[in-house]
This record gives sequence, structure tokens and C-alpha cells, in this order.
Amino acid sequence: MSSPSLCPLSPSPSGRNRLGHATRLVLGLLLAVAVLGCGNKSDATGKATVSGKVTVSGKPPVSGTTIEFASAAGSETASAPVDTDGSYTVTNAPLGECKVIVRGGSPPAVTAPMAGPGMPSAGGGAAVPAKYGQPGQLTFNVQKGKNTKDFDLTP
Repeated sequence: MSSPSLCPLSPSPSGRNRLGHATRLVLGLLLAVAVLGCGNKSDATGKATVSGKVTVSGKPPVSGTTIEFASAAGSETASAPVDTDGSYTVTNAPLGECKVIVRGGSPPAVTAPMAGPGMPSAGGGAAVPAKYGQPGQLTFNVQKGKNTKDFDLTP
């Protein structure tokens, strides 16, 4: 009498292919993952989108400004650049009470020989006060879905 084969392609005593059951199981699991994996990824992962405007005393901030949303514990963060008009969109912001940090870019340096009619000026936006670059000055409660929040920073 011979011992049963351990090869998954050999027929089982019932005459069925052992690989067939495993294949159906794997395909079923893949289908379940595909179906359950669809939907809004931000909501499923505890993240959301926040958009709005950052201004400094009503004026757009300097070029290179960024905004960051950090979870209360500081373990999760999401940031984005602030456009020249002050608008921003942060994706994947953590849900719940967040510390908001705004860091200003550097205004363009203009030397005396460059100043004059037709030459670049030092404009380019208002400087972001340094205190907003530290956690704790601004907070926002991020909710599921899309959030809108404007920040008008004061010196």
C-alpha cells in the first residue's frame, strides 16, 4: 500500500484537486479586501482634508509659508504649502483637536542697487510672526470629511 501524496496537485482520496479549495479561499479573500478597501481613504484611516486661507493682519503671507496640523499628542502630522494668495489644502490631517503651526518663508532680499523703477521690490507678502511657528498658539478640531478654516494671524 502506498502512502498518500503530499503534493497539492495530486488528487485527494475523494478525487478532487487539493489546490482547488486553497485557490477558491485565496480568491475569496482577495475579493473581500477589494470590496472593503473601496471608499474614502481619509475617513477610513482617521484622516481628513482641511482647506482655507492664512493671512497676516488681512494680507497674504510671504512666499514659502507652510501650515501644519499636528495631533494633540504630536504623533501624527500633515502639512502643506500656503499659496501666494494665502490659500492652502492639507490632506491626511489627523482627526480631533490639532495644534496648528504656521511657519513663514523668507521675504525676498533686495539690495540697494536693485531698487528703483522697473526693478523687483521687497513685496511678496506679510511676514508670519515667529510665535505661530510654535505649537499651542493655534488649534483646530478636525472632523471627518472636508473641513474649512481660515487663520488671520496678528503680530
